[in-house]
Amino acid sequence: IRKIISLTNRVGLQRTSDIFKKEGGLFFIEFKGVNKLLNVDEILLKVSKGKIDEKKSFLRGVFLGCGILSSPPSYHLEFRFEHEKEMNFLSNMFKNMNIKHLKTNNHIYIKGRENIKKFLHFVGGIETYLFFEEDAVEREVSNTTNRKANFEFANLERQTAATTRQLKFLKDIKDGGALDKMRNDLKEIAIMRLTYPYLSLSELAEKSNGRYSKQSIYYRLRKIMEAYEK
Repeated sequence: IRKIISLTNRVGLQRTSDIFKKEGGLFFIEFKGVNKLLNVDEILLKVSKGKIDEKKSFLRGVFLGCGILSSPPSYHLEFRFEHEKEMNFLSNMFKNMNIKHLKTNNHIYIKGRENIKKFLHFVGGIETYLFFEEDAVEREVSNTTNRKANFEFANLERQTAATTRQLKFLKDIKDGGALDKMRNDLKEIAIMRLTYPYLSLSELAEKSNGRYSKQSIYYRLRKIMEAYEK
């Protein structure tokens, strides 16, 4: 609000009083007794021919005057206009800045975090820009963590299902008396698996005191199942 008051004073907008209102979380300023009207066409012409700093100042004013930045989770920046001329002027500025936006019903919408960040960086909204950067990093870390957790959980489910099937199969072989007919290395692996049902293949390899690797245990268990499934 202080910036708006300061701006009106700088451009020489004379008035008798300022009235402040708050409605629905939004602040409004009403200028009473204005005796000098701003020439919008003149302002737009100056901006179009102005230097980069003047364009930045203009966009900051537009953002403060009619811009609304939504909160997460769906970020978007909205500008509302009373006149189509001003809306089209801003739209052309965004096109020149390669900022993707949607123009409809006297509204301009900028969607997508990167597009909004580009605008904020241009107009000098550093604090808000850094907030977007931090939020982007936090969301990426969260998404990566969730993907990793889901991947590990899916792997655990598959391993559990495979181990359960394996144990049932080996128990049936043992109960049927076929275990004693196996060659020694296959019999040893089958007994290890039945003795330590909750250990991983790597942990079983450690239990073998170096006689078998994780891969060799997997190979022998698969060979047992292939042979006795027939």
